Amino acid sequence: MLHESRSFGPLKYGHVAVESVTLVLHDKEGRDAAWCAATGSLGGDAVTAVSLSVTTNAGLLERVRAWYTSDKWCAKLKGMVGSLGVAEHNGLLFLADRLIVPKIPDVRKSLYRLAHDALGHFGFDKSYATLREAYYWPNMRRDFEDMYIPLCKECQRNKSSTRKAPGSLHPLPVPDGCGEEVTIDFIGPLPLDEGYDCLATVTDRMGSDLQLILTTMDVNEEQFVSQYFDAWYCNNGLSKVVTSNRDKIFTSKFWQTLQRLAGVKWKMSMSFHPQTDGASERSNKTVIQALRYHVGPNQKGWVRALPRVRFAIMNTVNVSTGFSPFQLLQGHLPRVIPPLLDDDIRAACDDASVACAAADVIRNIETDIMEAQDNLFLAKVHQALMANAHCGAQIAYAVGDRVMLSMFHRRRKYMQRGNHRVAKFMVCWDGPYKVLHAHLEFLVYTLDLPSHMQIFPTFHASLLKPFHNNNSMLFPSREYAQPGPVVTPDGEEEFDVKAVTDRRRHGRGWQYFVTWKGYPKSAGSWLPGKECENLAALDTFLASVDDP
Repeated sequence: MLHESRSFGPLKYGHVAVESVTLVLHDKEGRDAAWCAATGSLGGDAVTAVSLSVTTNAGLLERVRAWYTSDKWCAKLKGMVGSLGVAEHNGLLFLADRLIVPKIPDVRKSLYRLAHDALGHFGFDKSYATLREAYYWPNMRRDFEDMYIPLCKECQRNKSSTRKAPGSLHPLPVPDGCGEEVTIDFIGPLPLDEGYDCLATVTDRMGSDLQLILTTMDVNEEQFVSQYFDAWYCNNGLSKVVTSNRDKIFTSKFWQTLQRLAGVKWKMSMSFHPQTDGASERSNKTVIQALRYHVGPNQKGWVRALPRVRFAIMNTVNVSTGFSPFQLLQGHLPRVIPPLLDDDIRAACDDASVACAAADVIRNIETDIMEAQDNLFLAKVHQALMANAHCGAQIAYAVGDRVMLSMFHRRRKYMQRGNHRVAKFMVCWDGPYKVLHAHLEFLVYTLDLPSHMQIFPTFHASLLKPFHNNNSMLFPSREYAQPGPVVTPDGEEEFDVKAVTDRRRHGRGWQYFVTWKGYPKSAGSWLPGKECENLAALDTFLASVDDP
């Protein structure tokens, strides 16, 4: 159809009743498409404009007329009719073709909502252009740009940030020696090969060693302790400090108790901040890249290739330290290419093996380690400067502030809960949450998270943004009242269910995510299926999923 008029009303936005929305196509001469179709004058590229007209009811206009006498500014403006473009028509004041709206907070807020919320939550420029075309009141632009749009809760949740991540890089200190500070991480799942489908990397932060431990995805803490003992302890002994992520093995009581008894200081990274364990991330990337050259199309053979991959990494000069791991560990590089002439072999024996004393070898190792420490320090300074150049301004939050939490790293988990879900339609920010503890020296904050989220509540500032609460003085009807609970005859508190929005497996049954009327989604709860059997919201949710 070339001409289309659709009625969506009555649609109510606060006290503004929108009767209809009409979509009309116009040609280059301004004629509507229906007329062009009737006369046969519509060309292939003639449609150049789409107009959207909104019709309001008479009740709004009566309220505007009544408030003209109460609004002091509008009362003064009535004396200026006929000058400065001010006109009066049917008791309504106009500035050119724009209706002058008196100070009726709920009406102004409803017009803001019509221009912003109802038309796609676009940014200020697009929303204001829509509003300015038909309405005017003092400070309309300022309140819209500074108060209404920045405080929109839906925009704060659903719009991704285009700014640089706040905060600066805080590198870990340089280790005192080889093998004293190590990092551990897992690579997996990998294709099953010779009974293994996972790989653990143990990296010395001084750059002197890298151990690759073959394991499985279902390994428990006791089994991995034995593997770690054979691969690392038997070659390097106990380390003073170990850094890892928050894998279930490292957070288990058995593992933490063992490290405490062994005198090892265990450090775990924050939620969704792999920069805390940068050494492991760099090792993992290098190992995976090297393994790509050794596996076939069926992705088998990576287990047999591990010794060669480790040798190549150990024999390569580290850019940060300026030495290869073998040189820091043994004091010399292994001979990779044999000499071409016998004279070279005799000279090597005479000069290196005979003339070089054991004390000189030890002294060379110590000198290399000290130089590597200096190089590592300079490299960390350079890395911090380069990283901070791409960081935004630091935002310091105080205890009690409310912030929004990024959903970027939780999208995969969201997609795994059901079929036919895409991360693109997931909200970008969750919250608001209250700041419980602030570690300003590292820009790390602990939030008051609901128990059902089951994640470590400490996050880097790059995953947070300030929450802007509504200005109840300007937009009182925009506040979302949180109703109190209903007390049953048994003395139990009950809240009204808004909707069931998600589900997950729990044992042999299901748990359902329930949101409550008057409360944000972040205040929802996971409830067992037995407690949701009689909910109409559950029937609605089950009818909406493809795999009930």
